[in-house]
Amino acid sequence: MSFNSTVKDQLIETIPKKDCCKSAWSSGYELLPLEEKCSKDGGYYLRGAFLHFGNISSPGRNFMLSFVMNDENDAKTLEAILESIGLPPKRSIRKGKPVLYYKASESIEDLLSYIGATKAALDIISEKVMSDVRNSTNRLCNAETANLDRIARAAAEQNEAIKIIQKHGAMHNLPAELRECAELRLANPDMSLTQLLGLLREPVSKSGLNHRFKKLVEIAEMLENS
Repeated sequence: MSFNSTVKDQLIETIPKKDCCKSAWSSGYELLPLEEKCSKDGGYYLRGAFLHFGNISSPGRNFMLSFVMNDENDAKTLEAILESIGLPPKRSIRKGKPVLYYKASESIEDLLSYIGATKAALDIISEKVMSDVRNSTNRLCNAETANLDRIARAAAEQNEAIKIIQKHGAMHNLPAELRECAELRLANPDMSLTQLLGLLREPVSKSGLNHRFKKLVEIAEMLENS
C-alpha cells in the first residue's frame, strides 16, 4: 500500500462526532463554502479537501503534498483557506489544471496534524530523524575512511623514503632522532603518528614527529637525485 493510501485510510477511519464537523468534512470534499461552527470544522473541511483533491508522496528526496484542483476558482478557494491557517501553498500547473503544493516537510507535517493525520505526521518526523542519523553516520564513516587513507599514504611514503636511505647506506649518517624515527617506522609500517609517539625514547609533539619524517623524505629525494 502506498503512503498516500495509508494516510487517507487513517483519515477515513476517524469519524467526527459533531454534526457541524461532519458537514465541514462533506463541504471540504465538494469544496463548498466553509461554515465554521466549532474549532474543529476547519480541520475537517481540509480533511475532506485532501481526500478528494490531495495526494502525498512517500517521504524522501521528492517528498511533496499536493492538491490538484478542477479549475482556478477552486484553487483560489482552497488557497485562501490554507493561507488563513498560516500554511500558504506554492502553485504550479499539471496537465492544464492548477496545483497547490508543499515540499517543505515542516509545512506538510503541520497540515497533516491539522487535518487529523497525526500518525502520518509522526511517521514523517521519524523518517526525517532516521535520515539525519544515516547521513551523519555516512559522513563520519567517509571522514574516517579518508583519514585512514591519508595515514596509509603517509606511512607508505615514509617507508619508501627510509628504504631509499638504506639502499644508499646512509642510515648511519642520520642524526640520532631521525634514525630512531626511521627504525620505528620500518618496524611498524602501518602505525599512525599518534601510535608511534608512544614508542619514542624522548617525548615529542605530533607535529615534531611529522617534521622528522618530512626530513627523512627530503633526504631520500636528495640521495636519489644526487
